[in-house]
Amino acid sequence: MHIDVHCHIFPDDYVDLMEKEGPKYGVTVHTDDEGEKHCTLKGVRQPPLTPFTNTDVRLGTMKEMGLDMNILSFSSRPGVYWADPQLAEELSQTANDGYAQIIKAMPEKFSGMATLPAQDAERSVKELERAVTKLGLKGGFMGTNVNGRYMDDESFYPIYEAAAALKVPIIVHPANPAAMNEMRDYHLFNFIGFTTESANSIARLIFSGVFDRFPDLEFIFLHGGGTAPYLIGRFMHGWEVRPECQDIKRSPIEYMREHFYFDSLVFHPPIVRFLVDLMGSERIMLGTDLPYDMTDTQIVQTLESAGLSEEEYANITHLNAQKLFKL
Repeated sequence: MHIDVHCHIFPDDYVDLMEKEGPKYGVTVHTDDEGEKHCTLKGVRQPPLTPFTNTDVRLGTMKEMGLDMNILSFSSRPGVYWADPQLAEELSQTANDGYAQIIKAMPEKFSGMATLPAQDAERSVKELERAVTKLGLKGGFMGTNVNGRYMDDESFYPIYEAAAALKVPIIVHPANPAAMNEMRDYHLFNFIGFTTESANSIARLIFSGVFDRFPDLEFIFLHGGGTAPYLIGRFMHGWEVRPECQDIKRSPIEYMREHFYFDSLVFHPPIVRFLVDLMGSERIMLGTDLPYDMTDTQIVQTLESAGLSEEEYANITHLNAQKLFKL
């Protein structure tokens, strides 16, 4: 069985609400000359919406790729962070209700993570609790930064406390990486910016002591954890020699192995093998990034070529997701 934990769907009602309320915030939905709907977020045009909204299209793609189930979540764009808190809450509620409808219709094919209006912690806690306890969603979604506030910011602590109390993870997608304008050439903001952004957030969560305060808190970071796995040696050395990194109780690698899951979206079998050796197969899960053009459409072959044991392969492809999300 193959369960994809990194894939995106935007429910139709969310798109409709964004189309209605978005223009005053610089967010528009329009139809191109070929009849495809697009979202433009503050001047940046996003990919065609059909692959993000049409579940029949998604089911066909899943079959082609050998995927049995999608754990649906939002992406960094268009998201809800562009809106004021009240509208962001309404957008999140609408999106999460849409997820619940999709899952109810096809529970063997879809599960999902709750979109949160993370610019407002109180609203986020309320929506996370509703989405998990009333809608059956499996955790929360956040970006690596929320309008410039990074994940170690204490304003997010109520969200973390709620997730830990509910015993659900937070899935994290990179958003608005630093120096993005300097990396627009060659799509480098995605190749380098997103992966560095994830490492920045992972390091901040570790060194800030968030996990000493919330020992049951768990995150899923996408794109293989970005560059953090390859920097863990620097994190560990810094913890030993830099006083600003010593306000934590254990070594960085212990926090990484106990509080983080990474997906397998690294496109290269030897890197999958490295992640498994570093983290253990119990902390890696299959992820594709559907339906973006940076999807690993050959993810099954990537994993099959990574030199995994039967147990490791089973953990990564479905057992970890089944356990974490109680599927």
